[in-house]
Amino acid sequence: MIAPARIVAARQGRTMAILGGDSYQWYLYQARQACALANARGQSGVLVKGAAFGVRAATSDKSACRLILKELGSRTVFSLPRAQVDALLKKSQRLDDAALRPDPKAKRLAARLARAEPKDFWSVVAALDWPKSSLDPAYPAIARAALRERLRAAELVRIAKAAARYRRELQKAVERLEKQAGDQLFLGGDDSFYDALAHAVSSGQRAFEAFVRKPESFVKKYNRAPVESENFESCFI
Repeated sequence: MIAPARIVAARQGRTMAILGGDSYQWYLYQARQACALANARGQSGVLVKGAAFGVRAATSDKSACRLILKELGSRTVFSLPRAQVDALLKKSQRLDDAALRPDPKAKRLAARLARAEPKDFWSVVAALDWPKSSLDPAYPAIARAALRERLRAAELVRIAKAAARYRRELQKAVERLEKQAGDQLFLGGDDSFYDALAHAVSSGQRAFEAFVRKPESFVKKYNRAPVESENFESCFI
């Protein structure tokens, strides 16, 4: 529950307005787990793990709290029962003003996505720069938040389906090669194979098409250097 002591803290500047011109002060947190949200107007959203969000007491209903998604784009305010907010805050991390300063990687990604064409799958892939950027364990959460801020839900679904479709195309090419060889050529298990296929898609259109034409190059590359980062398709979830 948001205690009176925190209201005093707000006056001392430990909280900040999330929206320009917003007269409310929000208590800022970072989610440690995903949470589905819905409001009375039928709008829905997802509080992504690692994303920042703000909470304040409702002025019109003492049994409720308001929650706002800071980085996910919709900027829709959700009204939640205090019990639900209390449970969420127990599994979230309190942020201070310094922690909320834009991450340089997030700013650069947002700029690249702003230049990308949402209807062009490969344009979005190029903007994500996954093979290099995902080596940072924090990047997947940054990518998920940025995608939700820049793209509509329907666009994200379409991009996720395209990623899966290209992954299956490459998988069939590798399996045909293995059938011709009469042996399993990719040395990892099913999960490793899935991660490698998705990573190959994230490498961009030119690299992907080269892998499809010569699947033996895919096998050689990913047998030598297994994928260590999170699965590429997870950023569209």
